[in-house]
Amino acid sequence: MAGKQLHIESFQSVSPVRMSDPGRSRPITAAAPLSAEALQSRFVVIFYYNKAFEHESALLLAAWMRESLGVALVEEPALAGRLRRPANGGDDGLWEIKANDAGVRLVQASLDMTISDFLDLKDRKQKESLLAYWADVDKENPDYSALFYVQVTRFQEEGYSIGISCSLLLADPWQLTKFLKSWALTHAQMLSQGHLLKDPIFHLSYFQRRANPNYIKSMPLDYSSKPTITTATTTMLFKSSQKQKPSKLMPSLNKLVASEAVSKLGDHGAAGGVSNFYLFLSEEKSLKVERWSEDVRTNGPFINVEVVHWEEFGRVEELSLMEGNKAVHVSYDIISCGNGEGIVVVMSPEPHDEEGDSNLVISATIPTGVEN
Repeated sequence: MAGKQLHIESFQSVSPVRMSDPGRSRPITAAAPLSAEALQSRFVVIFYYNKAFEHESALLLAAWMRESLGVALVEEPALAGRLRRPANGGDDGLWEIKANDAGVRLVQASLDMTISDFLDLKDRKQKESLLAYWADVDKENPDYSALFYVQVTRFQEEGYSIGISCSLLLADPWQLTKFLKSWALTHAQMLSQGHLLKDPIFHLSYFQRRANPNYIKSMPLDYSSKPTITTATTTMLFKSSQKQKPSKLMPSLNKLVASEAVSKLGDHGAAGGVSNFYLFLSEEKSLKVERWSEDVRTNGPFINVEVVHWEEFGRVEELSLMEGNKAVHVSYDIISCGNGEGIVVVMSPEPHDEEGDSNLVISATIPTGVEN
C-alpha cells in the first residue's frame, strides 16, 4: 500500500434548481445538549461500480450528477439546508434544519488503486472513510457546515464509487435511501429525455489536464487509520412487528432495543459494556434527540422486535445513475458519536395508517473500541 493516495480534485455545491419556499424547515427537539461529537453522527453508504459501457466514466457521471441532483433536491430542499442553533443561543431547546438552499457538497476524487484491489483489502472498512467525504459540523457556527456530501471517486483502470455521507440530524437511513431512489429515477428520466448531454458544461476535464492534474488535497491510503474522534462501530437493524405510534413506543423502546443491540453485537465480537446512547426519534417532518442510559429502567408494553438487514430498505444495490449499471458492492455504516456512546435511530419506513400508526425499523450502533 506504500505510496497509494486518494486525491481530492474538486468541490462543488449543488442547490435545488428552484428556490425553496421561505421559512421551510425541519424542527429538531434536543432534550439534552448536543455535543460536538453528536453533531458528527452520520449515515454512510458507498456504492462500487465497474465500467459497463464504453462511454462510461466517473468524470462524466459526476458532471451529470451535478445537474440531476439539483432537480431531485426540489422535492427535498431540506437536504441542501443547514443546521441552526436554538433561538435562545443555548445548548438545549429547539434546533432546526433550515431549507436555505445552501447546497449539497459534491466532491470529485481519484484513488491510486484498482477497484478490485480495494475491495479485496482485509482492512477495507477502516479505509472506506476516504471514499465518503465529511467535514465536521462546527458547533458554534453550524450555519456554514454542510450536512450532506456526495463523493465520486475514480479508481485506476475502469472502476468508480459513489460515497454518501449524511448527518443523522438531516435524515435517517430510510429517508436517505428513499431520496437516493428518487434521485436515480430523476436522473434516468433526464437522461432518456436528452437533458443530460454527453458533453456537459460541468465536466472536470474542461478545467484540468489529466497529464498534469492540480489536486486540492492528497491523502495516503493509511490516513483513515489515524486516530480521530470517530471510532469504528458495529450496527444491527431491528424491526417492530406491531404497530405503535413512535411517541408512545419510545419509553419502552429505549431499554429494549439498546439492551438487545449490546447483547447481539457482543456475539459478533464487539466491545460490551456500552450503556449510554443518543436516541434519534425520526419522523417525516421532525426529529427528537435525547440521551439515554441503559441503567435507567422504564416500564412499558412488551415490544416484539426481530433482526433485519439493510435490504429492509429495498434493493438499494440496484440503484443506478449510469444506464442500468448496478453496483458490484454496497457498504453501509453509521458513524458513532464518539466518547464510548452508542446510537439508536427509530425510523418509520411504512406509510402511516388512518390512526397514525406505523411499523418501525430501529438501528442500534455501538463503538467497537477500535479507532479508525
